[in-house]
Amino acid sequence: MSSSSNKLNGLNTDALNSMFNSIKNRPEMAKATFSVRSEWNGGVNVTTRSKDFYLGDKMMERTNEHVSVYDFPGQVAGQDLGPTVCENCMGSLAACLTQTIVLHATAMGIKVDSINATVEGDVDMRGISGLSSNTRPGAQEFRVKMKIMSDTASKEQIEKLYEIGRKFSPAFDTLTNGTSVTLSH
Repeated sequence: MSSSSNKLNGLNTDALNSMFNSIKNRPEMAKATFSVRSEWNGGVNVTTRSKDFYLGDKMMERTNEHVSVYDFPGQVAGQDLGPTVCENCMGSLAACLTQTIVLHATAMGIKVDSINATVEGDVDMRGISGLSSNTRPGAQEFRVKMKIMSDTASKEQIEKLYEIGRKFSPAFDTLTNGTSVTLSH
């Protein structure tokens, strides 16, 4: 990145505009395909790893492999070596809403001072345990409380950013509209 790069909200606006223009002009490059590899470590401890991904048909090599560890708290038979999948899902939702808002705010020229989010979720453990055939194993509800702060944005701009988060966050869309999932062996 050159020293003449324009920056807003910690993002290189030249690179952001270049990315937007690139996928606008070459829609086939807009499809991103990510993957994770998962390994069971015993108990309810699982490690996932992610690294390279595809944009269109081109493999994008990352410098770093990212590792996540999932577990249950000791109170529900785990070793507490990492968050539960539900907690990670809630964290992913908060992160995705935040990232979406920051990207759009930056593209709109809005300086954001801070974004904080708290997500709570309810899971009825009878679902995953199979003790109730009438209970879903997944979370019944996520509640997101979010606060966007900007000393320079108007109240209307801030309200628009909340709406943009709801409208364009991939995680929000996936969780509220569902996604086709196939399981093979």
